[in-house]
Amino acid sequence: MDHYACIIQEGQAADRTTNELEAGLRQLAREFFGDEPADVGIRWTRQPRGWAWTAGEPSTSSIVVRSVPVGFDDTRREAFLRAVCDLWVETTGCSINEVVATAFDGPLSL
Repeated sequence: MDHYACIIQEGQAADRTTNELEAGLRQLAREFFGDEPADVGIRWTRQPRGWAWTAGEPSTSSIVVRSVPVGFDDTRREAFLRAVCDLWVETTGCSINEVVATAFDGPLSL
C-alpha cells in the first residue's frame, strides 16, 4: 500500500534528490504515525518537461500527498504537513511556494 504519492517535475531539484526525500518521508512516517520505514510505500510520478506550467513558465513545483488515519488530530496534521514542507525546502532548495503538501483521511487511492 502506498502511504505517499509525490508528483515532481522531470529534471528539477526534487527529481535529483528523490533518495534523500524518500528517506525523510519515511522518517516522518515513523515520527508521526509509528510506521516502520521499510513498510512505507512511496509512489513517485515524474511529469515530463513541458507538461506542467506555472505562470507561463515550466513548473518547478512538487505535490506531496499522504494518507492519514481517519480522524487524525488537526494539530498533528498541521505539524506533519509543516514537517513535509520543511523537508522539501531543506532537501531541494526550493521555495515554500514550490511545494504543495496535503494529508487526507483514509487510504491513498490515486
